[in-house]
Amino acid sequence: MPVGDETYLRDLYNLSYLFGDKWVKAIMILLVDGPQRRVDILSKIRVHPVADEWSDKHDVLHDSILTRTLKKMTAEGLLIREETTDTFPHRVYYSLAPAAVEFLKAAEPAVEWARRHPELIARAQAYRRTNGDVEDLPSTPESDAATRGRQADDGASGVSDPDEDAS
Repeated sequence: MPVGDETYLRDLYNLSYLFGDKWVKAIMILLVDGPQRRVDILSKIRVHPVADEWSDKHDVLHDSILTRTLKKMTAEGLLIREETTDTFPHRVYYSLAPAAVEFLKAAEPAVEWARRHPELIARAQAYRRTNGDVEDLPSTPESDAATRGRQADDGASGVSDPDEDAS
């Protein structure tokens, strides 16, 4: 499949939506070593901060977020949920589905690419720490009005050329 193909772009977005949440990747890496209980997953992720290099704010995984993420990952087919009934209370274990293990192996070349380009990663991290992630910025009436004003100035395209002269 050609890289410039529209289907390829759609497939990249599919991957981004499926694996894009920071907690999904952290959970998957934690479960590589085998099944774990929710409480163990929570305590291990809290000990090892995720993505601190990308933001000045420290993200904390709350129990409710983990529960919701585990439920979503199970419904999407990334995790297998197993409940043991031989003890009381019952114990629930989560493990990676075969497709999730396959994805992690397939991602190794992309991870190697990132390791070969630390300057690019550092540059992107510095930008995000300074400017934040566009998706993380809250929408306010003022920012919405400013966006509408820029769209009117740009001929309603909503896109400005950063290389265009400001004069």
